[in-house]
Amino acid sequence: MIEKNALFYMANMYPEIGRMFRAHESGKKEIALQARNRALKIADEILAARDLKPAGREEWFVIKNMILGYNHLDEFEQSILKRYAEPFSYKFMNSSPL
Repeated sequence: MIEKNALFYMANMYPEIGRMFRAHESGKKEIALQARNRALKIADEILAARDLKPAGREEWFVIKNMILGYNHLDEFEQSILKRYAEPFSYKFMNSSPL
C-alpha cells in the first residue's frame, strides 16, 4: 500500500493542474472548476501533512492561491503553476515500489 504523505499528494497535483488548464483553455468551465476543486483538496492535504516543512508550507499556500484564481493568471503565471508540481511527480514515481 502506498503511503499518502506530502510527496504523494504533490505528485497527484501535477496532473490535476494540467486537467484544470486544458479544460479552461477549451472552454469547458464546469470541468475546469471540478479540476480546480480537486486541486484545492489536494493542496489542503499537502498543507495538513506532517512531513511538510515550514518553508514548503508557505510555498503551497501561494500555489493554493494561484489555483483559486487560475482563470485570472497571465501566461507566465500559468506556466509556473503548470510546472510547479512536476518534479514531485517524478520523484514520487522514482521512489515508489511497484
